[in-house]
Amino acid sequence: MKSLLAAITLVSVAAAQAQHAERCEPISKQGWKPQAELERMLADRGWKISRVKIENGCYEVYGRDAKGNRRETFFHPKNFEVVTAPKP
Repeated sequence: MKSLLAAITLVSVAAAQAQHAERCEPISKQGWKPQAELERMLADRGWKISRVKIENGCYEVYGRDAKGNRRETFFHPKNFEVVTAPKP
């Protein structure tokens, strides 16, 4: 039973890590632009933001873009560039 539980746990952890392969290089918090500035920039572009969180050293934004498309997008905290997952 313990080995089954351990296997399920490993699969769950691997799935969670694979879900978000986007990563920003580590920088000190002093180098981060404020989250409010990112939210303002996106709002000016017509986004409706429902949530912003920090994931893998990036700002992860959930919301809808100006066309109403649902988005989950990672932004670099230093320059707000979109971060994409590396190609396999």
